[in-house]
Amino acid sequence: MDPKWHIAFCNLTVTRYAEVPYRQYYSSPETMLEAQLRAAAAIERRFGVGAFLRPYLDCPTGTLATLLGMPHVYPEVDELPSVDPTRPPISDVADADRLRLGDPTKDGHMAWRWQVRECLVSRGYSTGVGGNDGSLVTTACEVSGNSLLAGLHENPAAARRVLDLVLEANQRLGKLNDDLRGGPSPGAYIGDDYAGLLSPAQFREFVIPVYARVYEGKTARFLHSELLRHEHLRIARDMLGITEFHGAGAELLTPAEMHEVMGPAFWTQVTPYELRFLTPVQLADLIAQYAQSGAGWVQLYPDRTTPDANLEAAIAACERECRGGPTTPVSRSGG
Repeated sequence: MDPKWHIAFCNLTVTRYAEVPYRQYYSSPETMLEAQLRAAAAIERRFGVGAFLRPYLDCPTGTLATLLGMPHVYPEVDELPSVDPTRPPISDVADADRLRLGDPTKDGHMAWRWQVRECLVSRGYSTGVGGNDGSLVTTACEVSGNSLLAGLHENPAAARRVLDLVLEANQRLGKLNDDLRGGPSPGAYIGDDYAGLLSPAQFREFVIPVYARVYEGKTARFLHSELLRHEHLRIARDMLGITEFHGAGAELLTPAEMHEVMGPAFWTQVTPYELRFLTPVQLADLIAQYAQSGAGWVQLYPDRTTPDANLEAAIAACERECRGGPTTPVSRSGG
């Protein structure tokens, strides 16, 4: 077994090592880019792994939801901006047709994405505009005030309509990115944690058809979902032909179960919680277990609370245990 290893540096670590609060980080595309470059340099000096943090189009979560009218909030305290769950566009799936798909060049988080893309391209970085992260069930729950789950039982036609509208938003952004790149991407990404809240039977009936539309014509089919169980994953493999499963945070699946379904085509992850609270010895043991689990990749996911000594120990364990070596960052939806 020769798993590769990766470090998922994101806004949590950028703001830490660049020493900027979230509000400042998201204040302008130029500030964001400079913070990423500064953080990468600091991480390279401290740990020698700055190459894992490349300039990228960062955006608060919830792009699809904001394109469908979900408001977002920027807290006064130093916390990440997010969609506002107290003000969904609808509160009942029966009102699905009241959802309006905004302009993908100026509405919701897409306005920010276009600004960041313009900045990155002007500085010589190639990128799409992103936003099509495949968060179909998650977004449908958000924009319907979490009425989707009950609606699948009580009003399945309306619930399907909400899912179809979210799919349409995702597809429109995917087409936009293809146009910017000059042609269709060979792969598709779905990151949809809430899908695991459905039973396997509901997953097969309601989720598989919309996921199939995202993956249609794609040879690389990447899935991230943290609440799936063994049967969900098997359904996704058999009915969708997923080629890679990102099992980060998938507490309802063991590495053995992921390996049984996917062979080596799955990721394990040392979570922010584990990186904060495990000792260096415990982290080394956990990484050795993951490296020997049959996984194709072992990922570290540090955040603002990760002790430097723990990250240093985890990096050393990956270098020792993961004989496939470091791998380039996972493609983000902005790319």
